[in-house]
Amino acid sequence: MLVTLVAQFLCIFLPQKVAEFLAVVLADAFRKFDWRTKAVMQNMNIFFPEKSLYERKRLVRDTFRKLFVTYIRVMKTNPKKWEKIMVLSDLEVFRDKRSIIFSIHMGPWDIASKYVNFYNFNFYTLMENIPKFYLWMWLRFRKGIKVFIVGRQTLRAVQKLKKEANYALVVLVDRVTSGRYTIKRFMNRNVIFAEGITRLPKLIEGNVYFLTCHWDNRMEKVRFDVVRIDAENLESEIYNHFISSVKKYPDEWFNFYFFTTQRPT
Repeated sequence: MLVTLVAQFLCIFLPQKVAEFLAVVLADAFRKFDWRTKAVMQNMNIFFPEKSLYERKRLVRDTFRKLFVTYIRVMKTNPKKWEKIMVLSDLEVFRDKRSIIFSIHMGPWDIASKYVNFYNFNFYTLMENIPKFYLWMWLRFRKGIKVFIVGRQTLRAVQKLKKEANYALVVLVDRVTSGRYTIKRFMNRNVIFAEGITRLPKLIEGNVYFLTCHWDNRMEKVRFDVVRIDAENLESEIYNHFISSVKKYPDEWFNFYFFTTQRPT
């Protein structure tokens, strides 16, 4: 949330290019003192044991830089221009359909979640339960995708979506800070995953997909990799696509928690 506050401050007073330059400078400065640096490094150690320490440090550096620049763009770019920045054709598979989408905290998802429903999509998301102040900040920051809170609103989400003619429900699977969890063997580690998410396709009808949100090579366009997955092998396919997404876009996995040891609050 500190990143959001800093980005808001920069956006109020500075042109976008200047704000982005300062965001990179601040990312490098904050990284040296931020406890999350250790978390990101540990996560990189899990996914990239074959890389040298120097290479992993570069990935950590680039992750912080891209996160800060992403927040600047979310807040600074005119909403009328997002249609030119997001490649909406990537998402056409979800238009006028009932879909359940599994994903991870990847890339410029903040951009998509703020604006995608402005273009006649019907996206929802199940969101982790966080303290009220941060929840208020989050909901104020993103006014696009409709939100259900995991736990207290999960049943209401299921009941509502059963009545919807079409929807796209996004569920992020790489962070558990609330609700029930189960321990799975993943990347040769014991990892906590939310307990109920893989039951959703049986509770509400819909095609099942894995979605990866990421920048293009120049960080000019927001792209979406969409893969249809087999509901019968749901768990294994989610984890396989999770791994492949991080390996493909390692410096855009914006999970700043110790992935294997986080516990519900």
